[in-house]
Formats: sequence, structure tokens, C-alpha cells
Amino acid sequence: MDAFFISGPLDPDERESSVLRKIEMLEKGYEGIPFKDPYDGIARELGKIPGPESRLDVECWLLPAPPRAMSFMLTVENFVAFIDSNGCLEYAKKLGRLVEGAFPSIPVMVGVDHSLTGGAVEAIAKELGGESIRLIVFDSHFDFILPSIRCGLIQYDLETNPETNFSPNDPFIFNRPDSYNADSFLYYLLDKIPKENIFIVGVSDYPPQAAHEIEDHRVRRYVEFYKGLEDSGVHVITKDRIQRSTGEVRETLSSTELPYTYVSFDVDVCSNTSIKGARFLDYYGIDHSDLYGLVASIKKSLKTSKLVGLDFMEFDIYSAGGEEHGRVERTYQIAAEVMRRIILQNP
Repeated sequence: MDAFFISGPLDPDERESSVLRKIEMLEKGYEGIPFKDPYDGIARELGKIPGPESRLDVECWLLPAPPRAMSFMLTVENFVAFIDSNGCLEYAKKLGRLVEGAFPSIPVMVGVDHSLTGGAVEAIAKELGGESIRLIVFDSHFDFILPSIRCGLIQYDLETNPETNFSPNDPFIFNRPDSYNADSFLYYLLDKIPKENIFIVGVSDYPPQAAHEIEDHRVRRYVEFYKGLEDSGVHVITKDRIQRSTGEVRETLSSTELPYTYVSFDVDVCSNTSIKGARFLDYYGIDHSDLYGLVASIKKSLKTSKLVGLDFMEFDIYSAGGEEHGRVERTYQIAAEVMRRIILQNP
């Protein structure tokens, strides 16, 4: 397989807890962190990267492990300003140019912010035609959600949940523009890839029945937006469906009439079950053994549908690959094994 490997170390996480942890670990010299770039964690597990390599050039303060000289830039306000000004979109376009420059070689990316995936997919769709591409995204989250919708849910939670984790004094949960980011990048691909060609696998944030019965306009907007995309053709394969009907899901993934396939993995699809090294751990994902089974089904489909892109995103370098009580955290191991099964092993 003619592939080239990309490190995509963009990490503009705006959450205050994440920013404070970055500052704390920077001051400690990143002691105990096995890899400052998740790409290096995967490289260790593979033993050798099986192809040419490239690295997306990222401003130092936006790296997962910024240098001490950039500590003054590490504020919630700066990360919010970056996201709200479509900084993620600019980096996705930059990543897309890397992919275009290497075409027809297949990009295999390991990175942090999932928004970069949109740049790779758009570049490939430009070359091959989006109508001919099947996009499979493994993710606990439905990454079509615009900031205005997400912020509306947070505001509703603040008003109705006595145990909310949010603060009413947080200015960044109000009046946010609908930027391109890790939460919304799939929405901005809808004019590049037909809805019926998109499969989101392992979803844990599917609106529960109770949400359908809430009359608040913010909740209704979320539910109607989510369900509207599903009803219009996007394939939503929930974690519950995988656990309930694994054979049916595997059959869905094992065949396609589309000539090309792009597969994207958000490592949080296995969060809290098999791994702890994802940026978001708000759900219990599928087990890695279930993931391997689904990957085998995709591999079967690649006998007739050519793989044109692959990525592994949303690593948390502060939790991935560490050692505690003599046990090594397995995020890098599991991601590398998935990579082997897709691109290094014969069908």
C-alpha cells in the first residue's frame, strides 16, 4: 500500500481544566509523559513507520506539550479566540494541502484535534469526487454539532441541573459563533460528502427518549438537528446497537458499492472501557475487542473499495501510554493494532 504518515499535533483544547493541566505539566517539565506527540507513541508500538513521513507545522502554543517560552499564551481566552476565529479551519486547510501534495499516496494521520480530519477528507474528495467516498468515523460523539447548539444545551443544564459542572459566570458558553472545530467539522463536510455516504460508529451521545419530551427550545433544537441529519441519510450506529446487534453492524460495514473508503478513529470510541488516553472521557465506549471485530468487517470491504485515507485522533498525551501500578495504559497499543489490521495485514 502506497501510504504516507502524518503527525498532526494540533491541540487547541479550550476547557479550563485542560489549560490548567497543560500549565502544570509544563512547569514540571512534562515529567512522566512518555510522548509529547501521539505520533511518537504509535511509532513506538509499530517499531517502524512503514512509509514516508510528514509533520503538520503547528504554532508552538497550540501543541499538546507547548514549550515553556509559550506559557504566557496558555489562557482560556486565547484558545477560545483561536477557535472562534476559525483557526481550526485554517489548520485543516493546511493539512489538506499536505494531502493534495502527496496524492495519490494514502494519508495515514495520527494527531489530536479531530477537526484536522476534515481537511484530509475534503482534499481527497476534491481529487476523487465526494459522491464516490464512504466516510466511516468511529466516535463516541456526533461531531456535527454547531457551537450555538452545544452552548444552548449547556445553558439549559445550568438552569435545570443542580449538580451541573458548568458555571453561570463562564462567558464562553454564551454567544459563540458557529465555527469549524472538533465538535462540528463533519457538518462542514456535508457539501463535500453525501449524507448517505457517512457512517458514525460507536455513538454514545444519541438523544435519549427523555430529551424528545422536553419542550425547551434549546433541547428541541439539538434533538431536531441530530435526528434531522440521521433522517436525511447519515448513518448513526450507536454503541448500544453495536452491543445489541454486533453481527448486523458488522454486515453493514463489510460491504459497500462505493469505490473508495476513508476511515477515521476518535480514540474516545473506547474511552473508559479499554483506554484512558482520550481527550474526552465523558462516556463509556465500546470495548477494544468489539472495535477489532468491526475493523475486520471494514477490512473485508476493502477487497472491493479502495482505502484512500486513515486517521487516529483525539489522543491525550497526559494520560495515554503512562504507567500506573505496573500497568501501561493501552491507548497507543490499541490504536497501533487497529492500524496494523487495516493497512499492514492482508485481507
